[in-house]
Amino acid sequence: MLRRFIHARIRAFERRYDYDARYLHELAARDGAAFRAFTGAAARLGRPRAGLPAAAWFGARLAAMLAEDCGPCTQLNVDMAREAGVDAATLHALLAGTPDAACADAALGFRFAQAVIDDLPALTALRAAVVDRYGAAAPAALGLAVVGARLYPPLKRAMGHAGACTRVTAPRTGPPAET
Repeated sequence: MLRRFIHARIRAFERRYDYDARYLHELAARDGAAFRAFTGAAARLGRPRAGLPAAAWFGARLAAMLAEDCGPCTQLNVDMAREAGVDAATLHALLAGTPDAACADAALGFRFAQAVIDDLPALTALRAAVVDRYGAAAPAALGLAVVGARLYPPLKRAMGHAGACTRVTAPRTGPPAET
């Protein structure tokens, strides 16, 4: 009964985001404890936004995805960012690797995440900017956004579900996608 419910929830997620989550179906079917551990960790890491604007949060997640993934998980985060109200022009700028062309919140989240991922010398100054703009809890929240985003691609690769690279797209104009 529980497995049926889990698979139904995964299928609903797949339909909502046009996302292939076969790896989650497989994990749930083969090892329920591992599935619960993974999804529990992912859910907990995906929540602590500490009052951050969606653009900053998704800016950090997209930097992590671009460093780790070659398409499907990045596209999923683009779709979720649109759903959360991040504008298309900002998403295009981040996907193009030109955060200066994005809104200020997204650019700061993106640059901060890149500095965290690559341990760049600019990290100290970016951390100070994040604290100044969003408060003392924000660096940890953005760090957790990076960690949470990076959970999925390695699991998919380990399970043999990391397919060929796919092109990531963001809508050119218009309002955010509806939920």
